[in-house]
Amino acid sequence: MTRLDRTILAALALLISLAACAGVRLQAGGDARRALPPAPAKATPPAPVRVMPLGDSITDGLQSTGGYRSDLWQYMKADGRSPDFVGSRSGGPPQLGDRADEGHPGWRIHQLAVHTRRWLLAYRPDVVLLQIGTNDVIQHWGLPGAPERLSALVDLITATLPAAHVYVATITPLAAAARERRARAYNATIPGLVAAKAAAGRHVHLVDMHAALTRADLGGDGIHPTNGGYAKMAACWYAALTGAPITRWEAESPAYATVSDGERLETANASGNGKVGYLSAAGSFLEFSLRLPRAGRYRLYVRAGNGSPAPCEQRLTVDHRANGLLRYPAYGWDRWTIAATDVDLAAGPNTVRLTQSTCSAEIDAIGLAPAR
Repeated sequence: MTRLDRTILAALALLISLAACAGVRLQAGGDARRALPPAPAKATPPAPVRVMPLGDSITDGLQSTGGYRSDLWQYMKADGRSPDFVGSRSGGPPQLGDRADEGHPGWRIHQLAVHTRRWLLAYRPDVVLLQIGTNDVIQHWGLPGAPERLSALVDLITATLPAAHVYVATITPLAAAARERRARAYNATIPGLVAAKAAAGRHVHLVDMHAALTRADLGGDGIHPTNGGYAKMAACWYAALTGAPITRWEAESPAYATVSDGERLETANASGNGKVGYLSAAGSFLEFSLRLPRAGRYRLYVRAGNGSPAPCEQRLTVDHRANGLLRYPAYGWDRWTIAATDVDLAAGPNTVRLTQSTCSAEIDAIGLAPAR
C-alpha cells in the first residue's frame, strides 16, 4: 500500500468516525440507496425488511429483556416500516413483536464466523447489525489478531450476500480501566476497516456505539448495558439505518423538563435511570423546553410505559398548539414502547407538552430526528 493509499483510507476513516450514530453511509459510485425503504404511503403495505442482529450477549440482551432489539423494532414500527428480525435464536419482552436474533452469549469473533454463512443463507437478511469483539477483549483472547478476524468476518458476510447492508458497530464501553483501554484500542481499528471495504464497493457502514454510551449506562458487571443503555443503543442503530440522527431528552431532567401533578421516579429500567410517572390527574402534564438550532419538521419519538388494562392516550401540544393524541399500548410499567408523530418546530425555544387524557402513562424520554 502506497503512502497515498494510506492517506485516502485514513481520511475516509476519519469521516465515518465523525458520523458516529448519524448514519453516514459511504458507498462506491455515490450509491445513495437506503438499507430501509422510505416510510410507505398509507394505502401501500410496506415491504418487509429482514434484519439480522448478529453478535454476542449484548445482541442477545443479557441482563435485560431483548436488549436494544426491543426499542429498535419499536422505532421501525412507529415509522410505518415492516421489520422482520431473523435468526435461529429467539428472546425478548412481549412488546417486541419479532424476537428472532443471532446473539450468542460468551462468543468471540471466530466462534461467530464458523456459523455465519449458514445463518445468512438460511435467512437472507437485507440488513446485518454486527457487533462483536467484547469477549475477545474481556477474555484477552488473541487481541492482536482481533481486527483481522473481524475483517474476515465482514468479508464473509459481504461475499455471501453482496446486496446486504452490513452495519459494523464498535463495542460498548467497559467499566474496568484495563478492559476499557483494550476496548478503545480494538475500536480504533474499526473505522479504517469499514472505510476500506466501503471504498471497495461493499455495503459496509460504521456505527460508533462506544460513543453512544458512558460508564453510567453499564450494569453491575461493568460489561452489559442497563435497560436504559440498551435504549440508547437502539436509537444509535436506528439513526445509522435511516441517516437521521436522534437527539434525546430525558423526562426526569429538571434542566428542561417540567412536571405538573406527576412525579420524577428513579429506576434502573429507564435511560438516565429515571422516568416521570403518576400523570393520572386531569390536566397533569410533562413539558419539555427545547432549544433547537433550526426550524423545520421533526419526527418526535416518545418512549412510554402503560400499566393500565387497556391502551391509552396523552394529548400533545407544541408551543401551545394542539398536535393530536399519542396512543400507548398496555404492556405494563417499565415495559417501554415508542409512539411517533411529526411536529413543526421553530429555531430557538420550543415547548412540547404531554397532557393526561385517558390514562396515567409514564414517560422515559423523548427523541427528535429530522422528518423524512
